[in-house]
Amino acid sequence: MLQAMTAAITGAQRILLTGPIDLDGDAVGAIVAMARAIRRRWPDKAVRVICDEALPRRYAFLAADDVRFERPAEATPAFDLAIVLDGDPRRLGAATAAFEAAAVRAQVDHHRSSDPAWVDVAVLDVDAASTTALVLELCDAWGVLLDQALAAPLFAGLVFDTSIFRYRLTNPPALRAAARLLETGIDHAQIVEKVLLEQSELRLRLRGAMIARCELALDGRLAWSSLPASGHLDADIGGLVDDLVFVESAHVGALLSERADGRVKISLRSKGAVDVSAVARSISPEGGGHLRAAGVIVDLDLEAAAARMVAAVAAALDGAPTAG
Repeated sequence: MLQAMTAAITGAQRILLTGPIDLDGDAVGAIVAMARAIRRRWPDKAVRVICDEALPRRYAFLAADDVRFERPAEATPAFDLAIVLDGDPRRLGAATAAFEAAAVRAQVDHHRSSDPAWVDVAVLDVDAASTTALVLELCDAWGVLLDQALAAPLFAGLVFDTSIFRYRLTNPPALRAAARLLETGIDHAQIVEKVLLEQSELRLRLRGAMIARCELALDGRLAWSSLPASGHLDADIGGLVDDLVFVESAHVGALLSERADGRVKISLRSKGAVDVSAVARSISPEGGGHLRAAGVIVDLDLEAAAARMVAAVAAALDGAPTAG
């Protein structure tokens, strides 16, 4: 896998890096680190980052001035190579056209729902703790010096996807990688605070609204809530669903958030008895993610989306023991 990616980059001059809609800490960290690593290993390459959305303010400190996140434009030059990081080609939004127009399409990812058949070159490992862990492997294969500029975004992705090493994605390679990154002297506490802990007043109030609206269903094994678009469009609500899955009786937590276009995003979390990536795919073929963290966007209103979600979770929970 690593050799094929190396060959693809070596043979390309114009390289596009992109990520899925709703950029998170792992996607941003992987994109930033990949851009820096390629420019160091191949300084003659022209690397651009184009994503469906602007860089979320929360992660701006990772990109600094050398990695600029662009929005798709009507006239985008053709790329020799396009690489999607921490996602798959079905979830690129407005960046889809630029990705599909590239001569060679590639992927670096660790989601169970990803299929290497969608691309020409894939670095795909569902056992990796984060996509940034795979970018670190590429850096090692390329002989790129690990310094703070690389270590910060790599660490950000690692702590984001493991939730500061709380989730079951955490494994010995992840902890060894974290130690290596810390040895560069990065301010790991600042990274954790900015990526996972700091929140706006609006996000804090939305957390309260989500909890107040929480409902228990399926004998308490599903804890879910919803947020209408009118209350949250300007807020970062990523990760709020984590509060729901840790209701004592719950196997699955779900947060439905209405988007500006009227569609609904369903964020799913599991304690492990239920594969929520499979639940997301059962709701819509475009859904996916990890065993314990997944999501999907549906063209339904909140009420209809909730009904479909509850039915899908019920089917997945059929026969599962009550959480203790």
